[in-house]
Amino acid sequence: MSYALRNTIILLVTLSLIVGLGLGYTKFFLEGKIDSLGQELTRKQQDYNSKQNINNEFTELNERYETALGVIANYNKTLYTSNKPDDVYDFINTVNEDGGNQLFFDYVYSDSTPDNQYGVLNSSLSGYGDYSSFVSFINKLENSQLLNKVSNVIISPGRTDEGPNGINFSLSLQSYYQKTQLLDSVSSEYRIIEKENVSTYNPLSPLIQNSLPANDEGLLSAEGSRIVGLTANRVFMISQEGKVVSLKVGDKVYLGYLSSIDVKNKTATFNLNKGGIQEVVTLEVVR
Repeated sequence: MSYALRNTIILLVTLSLIVGLGLGYTKFFLEGKIDSLGQELTRKQQDYNSKQNINNEFTELNERYETALGVIANYNKTLYTSNKPDDVYDFINTVNEDGGNQLFFDYVYSDSTPDNQYGVLNSSLSGYGDYSSFVSFINKLENSQLLNKVSNVIISPGRTDEGPNGINFSLSLQSYYQKTQLLDSVSSEYRIIEKENVSTYNPLSPLIQNSLPANDEGLLSAEGSRIVGLTANRVFMISQEGKVVSLKVGDKVYLGYLSSIDVKNKTATFNLNKGGIQEVVTLEVVR
């Protein structure tokens, strides 16, 4: 075999090996890689199309989202966002501060009772304070935005140094919380609501008081003053301190108010409440 033929055969074999390896590499590796990349391209294209659709709808969806947040934030009632007793304690302190911190109480957490979609934090309060402040406190607890229910209310007359409207009280409190928080961005500032026209009359207060309240406002005392002049709309009096005071019908005086002015008879009439005893006092102009 000639040297040229042998080299030709070696080149043909080498070329065949190269072509075979190339075809095998292309067939068994590159084609699989191409299929894999094609599938990945398809997935990314679908993901891109989906995100592009969301982007196209973002403005409308964002408006709907903001509207939903506004609706939730303005619900008449909402649940606590967690089952932490600290949240309840903070809220009832906020309610008390809204009334000027006029109640003094101890807060005792009992337990938490879960349900399907919500849970209940059971606790109790006991303390003392002014009766009207206590009524306002209960009013706000039950009518404010966070859902609380008051039960087992017990009140009794307070200490003598607390005045005629002082009471001792105890109550049970059920506070409702959500087991799954729907929206994390909802505001944690909750509205405190007090219904109007709720009677704050203290049924434990005696109808007739043993002593009269102090004149802390420095009001004119009708019985300790004298009239020096009057018109159809006003009466002019010298107060117990010697000052000239002008009053119109309906104005407050110590223990009562000016109820009427009689120009013809030159008199003024006052309705007074002396510790539960109603009196009508009529004064004449002093010449």
